Amino acid sequence: MKNIQSRSQPSQTEKGQVLVFFSIVLVVLLGFSALAIDGGMLFSDRRHAQNAADSASLAGASAAAYYMRVNAVNYNSFICGTSGTTYTEVSAELEAISRAASNDYVIDGDLSDNHGVDIVCEITDMLSYEDKHLDVITKITRDTQSNFAHLIYDGPLRNQVEAVVRVYPPAPLAFGKAIVALNERACSGNSYGVIFSGTSNTTVTGGGVWSNGCMTGNGSSFNVTVNDGGVGYAGTATGTLTNINPSPVHIPSKIPEHSVLIDEPSCAGLPNRTVPNTGDVTLQPGVYDEIKWTGGALTLDPGLYCITGKKGLEVNGGSVEGDGVTIFLTTGGVTINGNVSPVDLRAPEESPDPSPAMPGVLIFMAYDNDETISITGNSTSFYLGTVFAPDGDLYFSGSSGTKPTFNTQLIGNNVEVSGGATIDINFNDDENFEKPPYLDLQK
Repeated sequence: MKNIQSRSQPSQTEKGQVLVFFSIVLVVLLGFSALAIDGGMLFSDRRHAQNAADSASLAGASAAAYYMRVNAVNYNSFICGTSGTTYTEVSAELEAISRAASNDYVIDGDLSDNHGVDIVCEITDMLSYEDKHLDVITKITRDTQSNFAHLIYDGPLRNQVEAVVRVYPPAPLAFGKAIVALNERACSGNSYGVIFSGTSNTTVTGGGVWSNGCMTGNGSSFNVTVNDGGVGYAGTATGTLTNINPSPVHIPSKIPEHSVLIDEPSCAGLPNRTVPNTGDVTLQPGVYDEIKWTGGALTLDPGLYCITGKKGLEVNGGSVEGDGVTIFLTTGGVTINGNVSPVDLRAPEESPDPSPAMPGVLIFMAYDNDETISITGNSTSFYLGTVFAPDGDLYFSGSSGTKPTFNTQLIGNNVEVSGGATIDINFNDDENFEKPPYLDLQK
């Protein structure tokens, strides 16, 4: 008869090992549960907090922009610590706090606890211009209630998020420089940048002269005097510069692109029109293939004139007058010679709203339009408003022995001032285009 040996019972040690293994598995499962459930909640809460911070900073920046626009806190008057910027900061802070509250976050004006909003005013010398702005900084801290994580981690499940929106004050194009060449290429003959030539005596008052590339003095018979502004270039210089006062200064810092970006006017809905070829004529705003004038009195009624043909605007005789006009050229250029007398062309004012014409803009050559605006003035010539040709060239001169007046801001790819006249170029912020406040999400 066989002896049957019974299976031995588990020892106490083996039982302990099973319990340890089971405990480890339980902890791992709890960890995965915490990661899956609490981690998802943590991520969701973070997105909600970040969206709330973004919304608060954007709301505060928008309130600052609105206050600046309504209360004339512009680039020139923007000085940290003055009443204008201080009230702007208060408006931004209150709106940011209010917007955060609408998203269920109670914040204040203190960032020391990483849960609040602060408005920082900064003015930085960038050499070629002063960078002026407010930063609306919102920080939000949010703790997430855990379901499992507290079993393995005794610290808070905390999110800390931040949003920064920068708001720039209303500013004239190119920070208010009177003559601006945007071409960044180096000097090559007389083809690039800002060029002074001829035998003219040019006086520039307000804003100064700037070239993103070359500064050229062509010849030695011209004289340039700049009052209330400097003369600078970011690239190279050539020719005679000793006739320019103050002396041109090399500043290796271009003006930023955003300072010269503006929307083109809309010609949609304007009627198609033509120019009568006899007698004195009064034109109405609209879309023209060309405007060509050789004699008689030409009057432009207030509004937007869109010229779409390659011949553009050409005035070779007679007289021309237009108060409150914006001339927009999609493909052609502009020629107004010294035989036209008188000339009195003025850009629209801001109020009443001249839309679709542009307040402060007299002539606007469309982006990618590389034609030339050539204007020769005389003693009866008066121009007021910004002349803007970002991809085209500007040639302004005066008939010998005359004194034309350009109350303008001249911005082109290349800009030349020449002729044999005494030329006055006067820049006034209130008479030229002003960019609205500009918001930039930094973080």
